[in-house]
Amino acid sequence: MRTIYAAAAAALFIGASAQAAPTNVPAQQSTITYSTTGGVTSYYGNYARATSKVVYDPSTGTYTIRDTASPTTTSTFAPSDINSGASNSQFTVYRKNSGNETFRLLNQGAGNPVIQLTYVDYGEWKRTTTSSGTTSVNDTYLVFGSKTPGASVPRTGSASYSTIYDGTFVDTNGAHALGGSGSMTANWGSASLSYSATINGVPAGSLAFSGSGSINFASDSFFTSNSTSGYTLTQYGNFYGPAAQEVGGLFHLSGGRAGNGEGAFVGN
Repeated sequence: MRTIYAAAAAALFIGASAQAAPTNVPAQQSTITYSTTGGVTSYYGNYARATSKVVYDPSTGTYTIRDTASPTTTSTFAPSDINSGASNSQFTVYRKNSGNETFRLLNQGAGNPVIQLTYVDYGEWKRTTTSSGTTSVNDTYLVFGSKTPGASVPRTGSASYSTIYDGTFVDTNGAHALGGSGSMTANWGSASLSYSATINGVPAGSLAFSGSGSINFASDSFFTSNSTSGYTLTQYGNFYGPAAQEVGGLFHLSGGRAGNGEGAFVGN
């Protein structure tokens, strides 16, 4: 296990040259909210995907992130907030406010046993409050890093990526942790993308999705939406790195007992 995860990750996605001032890193994020009373979950819904930012301060090693619905609401996580017992070679976990607020950050670099990324990263920011027997949760996934400039996205040939998925699905039975893996292939000449993904953790069991989508060169982004077994998986992504070496984005999963899910995916 590495001793300091945050500084190592920031150095990789911000760049090799050290910066004294805080750096605004472009991000995309979405939030799912829900409440549980007496074991019954209700009032769950998604805040729409939103353009955001992560502010990294190299002088203090802190990350500042903001609320999806209220950009003026922010939270800062410092090295002193790292929970070493919950952190491992895959994630650094920050905890504060008596454990009611956490930030789970994927570790970049060769030391990650699941995926080794250089240009894109993601995290999960969760806030929990309890009042009069009701527990309310704001669960936010955010993807951030060094996006490929539109002019630098290839226009010929193709590229393939291995991907991982991480998210939360909520229905009346509660919150279910999502995980999974898949692959994507970008066909630059036709501005199209094909993918396959297996999402685990939904109440119905594993879901196998496959389909195609379109690439927008002007914004270096892509979009897919496909359905299987009563569930629909929608993905909004970007290319990362100077020549689209990596991908990352947000997904939305809907269906099955009128539930909602959201999360992040990344790949190289």
